[in-house]
Amino acid sequence: MKLHLHSIFIGLLVFAVSCAGSEPSSQNQLSQPVTDTVQLLGFQNEISVDYLKPHLTAFAHDTMRGRETGTPAEKKAANFLAEEYEKLGLSPVGDNGSYFQNFELNASKSDSIVFELYETDKNTNERIDRSVASSNQVANFARLFGGTDTLRGRIVFAGFGVNDKEREVAHLDGVDLKDKWVMVFQNTPKVVGGDTLINPKIDARARFQMIMRRGAEGILIVPAKEPREFDVIAQKMQDGFGETGRMSLAYRDKSGNSSSGFSGGYNVINPELAAKLLGLNSVEEVKDYRQKWVDNITEFQPKELNYELTQTPHLSKETIRSQNVLAFHEGADPELKDEVVVLTSHYDHVGVGEPDSTGDRIYNGADDDGSGTIGLLNIAKAFSEAAKNGIKTKRSILFLNVSAEEKGLLGSRYYSDHPAFPMEKTVVNLNTDMIGRIDSTHESKGIQKYAYIIGAELISSDLDSLIKVANKESGQIKLDKRYNDLNDPQQFYRRSDHWHFGRKKVPFAFFFSGIHEDYHRPSDEVHKIRFEKMASILRTMYATTVMIANTDNPPAVDNQQFIEITKSDN
Repeated sequence: MKLHLHSIFIGLLVFAVSCAGSEPSSQNQLSQPVTDTVQLLGFQNEISVDYLKPHLTAFAHDTMRGRETGTPAEKKAANFLAEEYEKLGLSPVGDNGSYFQNFELNASKSDSIVFELYETDKNTNERIDRSVASSNQVANFARLFGGTDTLRGRIVFAGFGVNDKEREVAHLDGVDLKDKWVMVFQNTPKVVGGDTLINPKIDARARFQMIMRRGAEGILIVPAKEPREFDVIAQKMQDGFGETGRMSLAYRDKSGNSSSGFSGGYNVINPELAAKLLGLNSVEEVKDYRQKWVDNITEFQPKELNYELTQTPHLSKETIRSQNVLAFHEGADPELKDEVVVLTSHYDHVGVGEPDSTGDRIYNGADDDGSGTIGLLNIAKAFSEAAKNGIKTKRSILFLNVSAEEKGLLGSRYYSDHPAFPMEKTVVNLNTDMIGRIDSTHESKGIQKYAYIIGAELISSDLDSLIKVANKESGQIKLDKRYNDLNDPQQFYRRSDHWHFGRKKVPFAFFFSGIHEDYHRPSDEVHKIRFEKMASILRTMYATTVMIANTDNPPAVDNQQFIEITKSDN
């Protein structure tokens, strides 16, 4: 009988990790820990709702004030984690023997933005509009994000701003977008009357990436709003003036290499002004014009308009101090303990901001990423309890809770450039973010025990195989590969902290449950967390960590396409 090679590999893998370290764990031998994989897997039962719920309730409480980077609330959250790791007996490996790895961020405050519009028809360059956005003024453009650089460019109207070859939609082809402002309608018509016009996977983020990768200066969104409604949007944006905005790593700024954050433009344009730029007479005509291109979506061709826009920000600078939290569980094998499996989550969130309809202004971040952060604590507890019983992994484990993820993956970037343990000795990164909820796709199917696995075979087929074996021995969750694609429009493979391990050629796997309706809202609260589901994912992560830490040969990077993608990110 001819056996499939992959099946042979899985069988041998189970045998190898089961036989690793066969010494009994008697009290007489506690001075020399055993490294038995099967016995270690038994401690996954330490991962429980009874631990997760009270700890996440405390971590995502209103008194934590949303854990925003650089605030006293962030420091309070970091201290909370350090105290918990100390209770569990994990070693501090941060600065000066502490649990903290400190780093500095350069931050900017926006005082005002000046927008100037020029008409360039017939070889003229006449300014026809000037407006200022500040804490007490509304301009004809409302900045949604970015815009920290002075920007200037001609305006191109690009319809719905997407290309979808399968459906013959090509709204970005035929005009050079480099150094241009690209004006697009606010919402893309994905499904109309049961007919799919644009792939539903092409969301606002994917459209943004399509446009900016063509070298655009910025994006102008034409809202489907009345002028008075635009005023409401613009006025809400005023709250950001005078507050800390874009952050960047100070050491990268000094070296001239910083590219964190988005410095281009992303603005909503007053619909009355949009009508003028399009040669229309009213906002109502803009609505009719939009509908025309919904009805004839494959016929649209972008065109350069006879207008040029300048955006000039006026900024002030300050220095922000932040910190990662590092806790170390040393391995027991004399030859392998200098190799490290790194488990990551980000403990920061977005702080206190715009109130919701209930008046709540605190963005608690129970799922994002309280779930992953407290989850790592519970995994640490499982390894701590095993160690108390004389059982340890061969390789060492680093629990790394990073900050400033919400500011552009800055904490993980800092660690990857200043690792506590050499990157060449870091065998795998397992990252987790938002594992406490269920997205609409799985809710509609009645599936609770699942996680999106992103990475794994995208960088290492060995790691993928280990995860599958570990899952059978632990959480038995559905391992969903929906986003595990280098061509995924949403590019989750580079949108969380695992990316900075991947770019250093460290195999990674990202455990994630998807976006939900409370993402980045005050309503991301503890009472909505599915703790049993969360515990199942964490048991699979724990078992995966055990098997990686105990396998003879750690996962190897073997996807050349991923290697090529990361070449420019180092």
